[in-house]
Amino acid sequence: MIAVRVLPADRIGLIAEIDRSEHIDALFEVRAGELTSRPVDIDVPRWTSQGSGPHSVQSFLEFLEPILERGATFLGAFDQEQLAGVAIVEERFEDDMAWLVFLHVSSAYRRRGVGTALWTEAVDRARSAGSHAMYVSATPSGSAVGFYLQRGCKVAATPHAGLLEKEPEDVHLVAAID
Repeated sequence: MIAVRVLPADRIGLIAEIDRSEHIDALFEVRAGELTSRPVDIDVPRWTSQGSGPHSVQSFLEFLEPILERGATFLGAFDQEQLAGVAIVEERFEDDMAWLVFLHVSSAYRRRGVGTALWTEAVDRARSAGSHAMYVSATPSGSAVGFYLQRGCKVAATPHAGLLEKEPEDVHLVAAID
């Protein structure tokens, strides 16, 4: 049984325990407002614990810590005491829209309901805070985009300018959460 718990911001280092490795066979992008995919053959390794490069634990900590300091919520999904996945949601990002900042599930726990449990908790928290939509800047992999599409996300009609600038290769999505 997976249990989702709110974690204190100072435990953000736990993201290092997430095994993000996967094989990607499709990448998505948005062209002229339409979602398109192309086949690829990419093996994504775990995050590196060394240095501060783009796929290092340190780079994610530098990105996430200020967001948590602003008041975003850090969620952990646990199988007993084993961390299975994490999410960060900023319940009131802009107007009546929340932002799912980060959602990762360890390789061994994928397709076992962990991502859904984290998504559901993030949506519930955003809805309770008065948000009516959830913004997602999704990794363009087939698994990530497929996950969000299954949860009712649609291509953002107007991507958030700041997030698009930070993550131009991501697929920018919005889901109604009323």
